[in-house]
Amino acid sequence: MRIAIHAITRKGQLLAMQLASRLENAEVFVLDRSGEWGGDTASKQTLKDHLSDSFSQFDQHIGIFSVGIATRLLAPLLQDKRTDPGVICVDEAGQFVVPVLSGHRGGANEIAKKVAKILKAQAVITTASDTSETLSVDMFGKPLGWHLAAESEEHITSVSSAVVNGAATLIWQQSGQKNWWIYAKRMPEHIWVSETQQQPDLSTYSAAIIISNKQHVIDTDLPHVIWRPTNIEIGIGCDRNTPLHVLQQGLAYFLEKNNLHPNSIAGVHSAELKANELGIIELAKQLKLNFHCYPAKTLAEVEGIENPSETVLRCIGISSVAEAACLHGSQRNKLLIPKFKFNADGFNMTLAACERHFNEPMLAKKRKNICGETIAISHSSHRASHGHKKEENKGLIRETKAKPIKQYAHHLFVCEGGRCQDEGAAGLAHYIRQILKSMQLSSGTRRIKVTRSYCVGACRQRATAAIYARKQQDPNHSVWLQSLELLTEEKWRQVLQAIADSAPLNELLDTDFIAEVEACN
Repeated sequence: MRIAIHAITRKGQLLAMQLASRLENAEVFVLDRSGEWGGDTASKQTLKDHLSDSFSQFDQHIGIFSVGIATRLLAPLLQDKRTDPGVICVDEAGQFVVPVLSGHRGGANEIAKKVAKILKAQAVITTASDTSETLSVDMFGKPLGWHLAAESEEHITSVSSAVVNGAATLIWQQSGQKNWWIYAKRMPEHIWVSETQQQPDLSTYSAAIIISNKQHVIDTDLPHVIWRPTNIEIGIGCDRNTPLHVLQQGLAYFLEKNNLHPNSIAGVHSAELKANELGIIELAKQLKLNFHCYPAKTLAEVEGIENPSETVLRCIGISSVAEAACLHGSQRNKLLIPKFKFNADGFNMTLAACERHFNEPMLAKKRKNICGETIAISHSSHRASHGHKKEENKGLIRETKAKPIKQYAHHLFVCEGGRCQDEGAAGLAHYIRQILKSMQLSSGTRRIKVTRSYCVGACRQRATAAIYARKQQDPNHSVWLQSLELLTEEKWRQVLQAIADSAPLNELLDTDFIAEVEACN
């Protein structure tokens, strides 16, 4: 990304030099028509002419001048918000950083935040989705490397309007990374998520965002945008010197036949002996993808191969190329599409596909409104229409005489102090209790008691918890856990089972999740 920084005053020049020293690929332009302060490299060109000449040559423009100047001079240069560069204005005192143009698509908002951090200034972000901390429809999947479908352009405004104005909006996710909700708070109550493979009922929604690697995914007149996640790994094998056009034809036919979109391909994979296969190398280059090749020994140990070939085994020493390569490349043991054979112009090729799987931390998932799941608080009639149940707060039960504390085998103290909540731990104790109940570990002789605490003084460990066992010879007694906001629900079940079984957690969890505690002398 190329950045142009424009200064028209002495103070602005100093500010521009400071920014250029901290931003990669940044070039400073000083305009001093008087020749009194700018130095030998300063231009005497008018700012209007200078911006006209340089506007399309850079990805971002940072002007150390007022928003009014930028507005008047840049208006005639604008073409299309999808291609116009981002423009930011900074006052010469370095107090305010204002994205003026292409805040989302051009990336001006993100650059403004970087500039503000460098200058210790205030970024003045005015786009509705950012100020409301909600979804940005036109930037939704960009940070994850996803592709916005070209046919979605005409619906962006309608879907964005639904999101920011509180109209019922569905996010239908069939595949891809699930960490697109970036805020440490619950999703707005008018936005819902469906993770079904079949098209959900859209009758109660005003707009939809679709996340799918399918070519043909939805049949509706509802305003919608489609984002293509890059989560398909393609395995490929071919005859030596198979020409590029045959490989292109074969891949296109394979994708169409299996309803997979080419923009969702994450990588191309094959055996090491194909590392110099010019046709595959050029194919990957055209698709702007990495071409990964693996040793025969590695592919021979892969699990999940469905169509081993004795012929291939005799020829190259392994029974599979396409299937084994995409299985290994995707780190899966299950194929999405098994081996497919294609022949054209006397050349043979094979293709297979795997779909990358992405885990989601339990706390991140709990912030989403998942269709069909119980939620803790409900104020919306739209929620009620989707079958969500409200959990009543029964309040405290007061007795005149204290009763013994209910029996437990282990005690888990969960920090939900201010900083832990900022890291995403809000509600963690509640969710752990729900899991324990489903595992039948919330009562009986193996009960795990959960207590929510305020700050425990371990903020650098992010979301934390401490374990205490009534039998102190327990291997997990006084163990501290950290970074708990990253654990998936499946991993939480494993952790709680290990605590109940007195199985050492240091054998289950990576060291990143177990806090180091100084020895007590």
